[in-house]
Amino acid sequence: MTAQMESPHDARIESSRDTRTESLRHARIESMHHAIERVTPLLKGFKIEAVGDRIVMTPQSSVQSLTIFEVRDATLQSGIGKERVLSDVEFTFPGEPKRCPDVSITEEGATEPFSHEDLLIAVEIVSSRHDRNDYAIKTRQYAHFGVPAYLIIDPFRGECDLLTNPRDDAYASRQTYKYGDTIPLSLQDGSEIEIPTASFKRRS
Repeated sequence: MTAQMESPHDARIESSRDTRTESLRHARIESMHHAIERVTPLLKGFKIEAVGDRIVMTPQSSVQSLTIFEVRDATLQSGIGKERVLSDVEFTFPGEPKRCPDVSITEEGATEPFSHEDLLIAVEIVSSRHDRNDYAIKTRQYAHFGVPAYLIIDPFRGECDLLTNPRDDAYASRQTYKYGDTIPLSLQDGSEIEIPTASFKRRS
């Protein structure tokens, strides 16, 4: 048997291909960011996000708006400063689409422009019944960048999933709460928050 070894020339070609592929991917992501920034001011009432290689526009519902309000209110009542409780504010993720969680809680002292390192928890409210963005794409992205906790609120199922302990591209821990339960949040900085869900509205 004759073993074939990769030559330095072949290795350089492969490395160059990988670099070009990554550069094209970054350019595509940046192009999508610019497109989203251009159309967002023109389309009030829609949440506009990058989902894979597509730009998705989802109409915002009153249920989503009310749920955001209730989560923010519970967080503020726990003693978290209002400057740390944000809604639809942009966070950067190097080489990945920027994200604007429905609700986010930041580290003490974090200032704009915000990065993924400032996030203690991201909260997303599912906006369509067959959602892939919140359950798969964002879960992978938030875990990959080490966001300590991710809360998915699903008004279609009437359930909330609290994901913690990020490992590579997934979360090692998942706790499911039904509407009516109180969700206990223990943030990485030691903050304790209780989010009652009894008054969360459902969608059919």
